[in-house]
Amino acid sequence: MKKNWLILIVLCLIAGAFLSCNKNKAKTEKKEIVIAIIPKVDNAIFDQVKESALTAAKELGIVLTWEAPSSIDGIKQKELIENLIHYKVDGILISCNDAEMLKDPINEAMKAGIKVATFDSDCPKSDRIFYVGTDNKKAGKVCAETMMNLYKQNKTKPDKIYILCGGVSALNMTERIAGFRSTISETQIADIGYSYEIPDYGKDLVTYNLTKNRNINGLQMFWGVPALNGLDSFPAMTRFMKHGGVSVFFDVSRPLLKYIKENANCATMKQDFRSMGHDGVHNLYNAIKGQTYKMEILYDVKVIDHSNAAEELKKL
Repeated sequence: MKKNWLILIVLCLIAGAFLSCNKNKAKTEKKEIVIAIIPKVDNAIFDQVKESALTAAKELGIVLTWEAPSSIDGIKQKELIENLIHYKVDGILISCNDAEMLKDPINEAMKAGIKVATFDSDCPKSDRIFYVGTDNKKAGKVCAETMMNLYKQNKTKPDKIYILCGGVSALNMTERIAGFRSTISETQIADIGYSYEIPDYGKDLVTYNLTKNRNINGLQMFWGVPALNGLDSFPAMTRFMKHGGVSVFFDVSRPLLKYIKENANCATMKQDFRSMGHDGVHNLYNAIKGQTYKMEILYDVKVIDHSNAAEELKKL
């Protein structure tokens, strides 16, 4: 009998130790916070966002996943959001290709307990919690003012201006056009083309319009990717610029800055992509943790022209 009691006591001690270990393990184990970033498409424009977001994730000790759609399509981004809801990530930071189409998927993610925010291109009619990125309407106005200054400096006057954009339904494009139109007369705008963020198609659109309409003496690229590899591989643009055309681009690259340094009839807009990624992840982390976060983080574009292109080249 005494032996049976001894065995019972030992078993109870083992069970107690096991339960205690499990309890302590549950206390020490923490679920890793996972934030997914969905750019419009996986191209070099968003490299700085990706790099700075990864830096922020390392600082915070969280997991970051980069989920780029294979094409500039709202449907692809919708599918990605649905997958992320299934995998129960904690947060999503997305640059929206189609603000209208993505409204419901974003709302569904929010209902599932996932904090969703936007960067670069917003979806303001959704339940997203904040936007971080360029003040695009203001940027469009700055583009128009820069173009008018270039005309003045080069002692020419605006005749017709062609505008190249990315996606038709992307809000950042819509806002930039609105800002541009607040300064430039509608009668001076020859046409607006949408490249759907396909570089070669963007080049084709510019080439066709510069060839078709000889009155065009101004080019505004609100989506500047076709110029980022330099204008040497863009014959229509090279001819246009040599004949006194005025151009305002968007975003920066080494070949483009070298060209601007050597030509006084063009400029480009520099966006703060690094801050978008870094601040976006930190702000979303705060929201996930129930801490104070900013409802909107806006950045101004920096104008780079003939006067400061060499300085900006050194920064690259």
